[in-house]
Amino acid sequence: MIIFSKALADQATVWEALRASESCQNLPPDLLRFSAQSKPVVMWNLTQHCNLACQHCYMDAGHEAREEMSLEEGIHLVDELAEMKVPILIFTGGEPLLSRNFYALAFHAREVGLRTVISTNGTLITPEVARILAEAQIRYVGVSLDSASAQSHDAFRGVNGAHARALQGLKNARDAGLKTGLRLTLTRDNWQDVPALLSLAVQENIPRFCLYHLVPTGRGAGMADRDVTPEQRRSVIRLLAEAAEELKGENIEILTTDSPMDGAYLLELLKDDPRRESVHKLLTNAGGCSTGVKVANINQRGDVHPCHFMPQVVVGNVRERSFRDIWIDHPCAELLALRGIKSNLKGACGSCEYLDLCGGCRQKAYYYHGDILAEDPTCIIDQKSL
Repeated sequence: MIIFSKALADQATVWEALRASESCQNLPPDLLRFSAQSKPVVMWNLTQHCNLACQHCYMDAGHEAREEMSLEEGIHLVDELAEMKVPILIFTGGEPLLSRNFYALAFHAREVGLRTVISTNGTLITPEVARILAEAQIRYVGVSLDSASAQSHDAFRGVNGAHARALQGLKNARDAGLKTGLRLTLTRDNWQDVPALLSLAVQENIPRFCLYHLVPTGRGAGMADRDVTPEQRRSVIRLLAEAAEELKGENIEILTTDSPMDGAYLLELLKDDPRRESVHKLLTNAGGCSTGVKVANINQRGDVHPCHFMPQVVVGNVRERSFRDIWIDHPCAELLALRGIKSNLKGACGSCEYLDLCGGCRQKAYYYHGDILAEDPTCIIDQKSL
């Protein structure tokens, strides 16, 4: 996660997060990866059920629920995560609002003091749903909008009318007093829409604009050839960097995720800028890819993954062992190896001067090379200039 607004315009609360207590109980949820917090942000795929058919879905979600944990199992997991004091629990899916257990789990999390956010397609957020989310003290609502064109968004998401309902859902959440964010997944089909979508976020007073990079997992593997070119990616990063400075003072935070190399490229842009050293420290503290360290994923069956984009790596199951035992007390060899992976990386990633703050995306390396240790072929850094 690279927060351009803080790095370039001192607009966010990253430094406050860095100075916060070790418990991280008072940190803004989107800044936790920049802290020294050792317990992970947990992403929980409550269900594989979804009302859309998105072309890039890493869960390969469908129109039915399969193998979901029971409410009793879910309540037990929430209690355990609260007792561990994990910094944040992200409810996701599929579409989490379609889970029969979502509301019970959200309100139980509130009762036990566990901070929660929701990642949603937004189409089901009516004013009444938004009110209930606020009552459950959901700290953040992230809604995906992948094109400024309703026709293009609907085609990408597989359902007519999805764009209009997602945008209205985002507004409903905003109007209910919830912190909201507009998100998009970057492809060759929508990279030129980024300025319009950013303008939409500013216009609608949506305080967070988050750009996700395509990771070839699930159905996303079937559209890897539609990932942006290196120059298109660099163009978008330059645009966001410029926008972060131009929009200083506006109620908007600009960031990217799923591509730690964005931070390395930002430093390349700041070669002769006096801010480079402070930005370098910020990014080094963030540490690049958080797989197996600052993020954890639990799917609807209870399988624990080091990242939601790594379905092939299962490090335990919460139906069989506690999450604490899996993640902290007795982590398996594969998880331990991921935590020390940077010292074993191959190719350009292993020799890069930005290794400490990047390390590339390990799932992209696995997809393109069949080796989790290989270099990330989507890198946008000119290695010849290093």
